[in-house]
Amino acid sequence: MKNLLTALTLVITTLVVGVVAYHLVGIAVALTRANANLAKLAGGLEIIRDNTAPLGEDLTTINSAAIGILDGLTSVDGNLVKIITAVQVQS
Repeated sequence: MKNLLTALTLVITTLVVGVVAYHLVGIAVALTRANANLAKLAGGLEIIRDNTAPLGEDLTTINSAAIGILDGLTSVDGNLVKIITAVQVQS
């Protein structure tokens, strides 16, 4: 009986260790793939950073021009409100 229990314990222990080892290998493979993908992502982000670096100066110019357009459109909007108000009062 003692030999049977010892053998059964060894079999169960071997199975548990085998299952744990199998899953650890799977985790290691997944981490290796993730590492490779993250390296590609980092490389891509560096390329984007390098390609968009010159835009900072251009965006400042564009933003200044957009503010000028905004001021003009705001003035037009104010004039249209006055026209609508005048037309409504006469009706």
